[in-house]
Amino acid sequence: MSIRLLAALLSCLPLVVRADGFADVATPLLAKYCYDCHGEKKQKGGIEVHQLDSADAALRHHRFLANIAEQVELGDMPPDDEDLLPSDAERAALVDEIRSVLKKLETGDFPRNPGRTTVRRLNRNEYNHTVRDLFGITFQPGRDFPSDGAGGEGFDNVGDALFVHPGLMEKYLAASKKVVAAIYDDPKHLDRVLVARPSDQTPPDRAARTTLLTHASLAFRRRVTDDDLAPMLGLFAKHLTAGDSYEESMRIPLQSLLVNPSFLFRIEADQEGKSEWPVDDFELATRLSYFLWASMPDRQLLRLADLGKLSDPATLRAEALRMIADPRAETLGRHFAGQWLGFDDLREVAEPDTTRFPEFTPTLRVAMYRESVDFFNHLIQANRPATELIQSDYTFANGELAKLYDIGGVTGPELRKVALTDPNRGGVIGQAAILTATSLPLRTSPVRRGKWILDTLLGTPPPPPPPDAGVLPPDDKSTEGLSFRETLEIHRTKASCAGCHEKIDPLGFGLENFDAIGRWRTVDANGKPVDSLATLPGDITFSNPAELKKLLLSSDELFLRNLSRKMLGYALGRPLEYYDEAVVTDLVTRLRADDLKMQSLVLAVVESPPFRNRSSSR
Repeated sequence: MSIRLLAALLSCLPLVVRADGFADVATPLLAKYCYDCHGEKKQKGGIEVHQLDSADAALRHHRFLANIAEQVELGDMPPDDEDLLPSDAERAALVDEIRSVLKKLETGDFPRNPGRTTVRRLNRNEYNHTVRDLFGITFQPGRDFPSDGAGGEGFDNVGDALFVHPGLMEKYLAASKKVVAAIYDDPKHLDRVLVARPSDQTPPDRAARTTLLTHASLAFRRRVTDDDLAPMLGLFAKHLTAGDSYEESMRIPLQSLLVNPSFLFRIEADQEGKSEWPVDDFELATRLSYFLWASMPDRQLLRLADLGKLSDPATLRAEALRMIADPRAETLGRHFAGQWLGFDDLREVAEPDTTRFPEFTPTLRVAMYRESVDFFNHLIQANRPATELIQSDYTFANGELAKLYDIGGVTGPELRKVALTDPNRGGVIGQAAILTATSLPLRTSPVRRGKWILDTLLGTPPPPPPPDAGVLPPDDKSTEGLSFRETLEIHRTKASCAGCHEKIDPLGFGLENFDAIGRWRTVDANGKPVDSLATLPGDITFSNPAELKKLLLSSDELFLRNLSRKMLGYALGRPLEYYDEAVVTDLVTRLRADDLKMQSLVLAVVESPPFRNRSSSR
């Protein structure tokens, strides 16, 4: 099947949905032919379909419907070795019902819902950035916090996955002490933090109130009440009465700011009696700043929120553009793109064997990572087309990375924009950070790279491997004279593996000229010429990354929908639901209307109903 045909299938040809045709037609067919392997008692390949008992249930469990339709239509499911197989008419009826549900998703032919984000704590990155912007701290006080798991669309800012681990409060307390100690160790820094001091006209309690009100308004990201200040002022008065100086009496109140739930958690208020409502201006400011900066709103945002002006569409758009231009927006490259595209794994997870690849130095690792960050941020800052993620005629490199890429005329440790003349290299597919992160320590992995294209770029993840799939060798050097591709071809002969591998492996084979650290090669580890010829189902062939990228761009709907879906999920900090698919369609429409410019997507997300509103339930 070609990429174009796959895109057509997954974007769903239209059919009119009957009131509950799914329950009448599809559910009995699923029960008859699928429940034995994918029912309540057994979920082969981790797939279960017994919950698809109505059109509403199909909408709520929509993520793998397109894959079911494809497998059924092609005859891959149920497999030929089953005793009971559906007729052609039954296959067509099931596929039609699935596609009718998917069409509803695209058109939004159901009640809209802005969704509801779980109360969430600041993740480790957000904590570090927020403390930096609040008190000017340059180190990372949250370095010792437990790592944050990914949730929703695969990001670590999702409330459902941001658990409060045992002992985390002790970590918060220890971090708050480090932050305040750093402030007090620098007299100039302390002067900036203590914005008011006692004088003949200003008694100590009034100076303390002014200082704490200033920082609490920023830290809590809202208006601060007397009830908020009372505990901190009580701590101040206790220490002052005990004989401590004004400065020392402020130490514990400042520290208490950093362990206050209003600082650690992003809390949005419900509105009783309403099913949905616009978030207030302070909540909108917080959503905007943690989306674009992974940090707290600055004074300008909070001032506009306090005046009730931020929710004005023109003001909101202007503020988003201002924030995109701010250096703090580089967190979109680091945290959004790094997690979505997977190059964040290069920092700690990927470990190429340095005996096999001595060129992979610590400084090269950093340059690889920064190339991908700077490249993505350039797309947004310069408002470049989203398709340049797939193919571009430039990248960002320093001398060491340029040497790996065989690009002349680039020296020194600083990354800068460089022109590319090799069409195989441009775009994220040709970036060493991603090529290394999708390899093993001793070899490339066509399977990982092919899965990365299907899942990460196109949003069409293949099913997990069966339990008996076996393990491929960790090294591509063969004592039997076989190339790794030949070894993989043997593995693919297993009936349980062949179906998925025929879609995954060709995409990875097309990248085999890139070795395990992203360097171009013409011979493999065994001294044999690299065989990068790939044939996709449908007899679509290509033999290098440049040709693969042309195929991907020839039908870009899947890529654009996935990019839009990921950015929306990151901005909302929650799993996307079926009712968000119509929003994704709107985002893609906005992108196409403005020549695919990346800032259009960011603005469309900020202006979307789920970003500006909240519901009483999911």
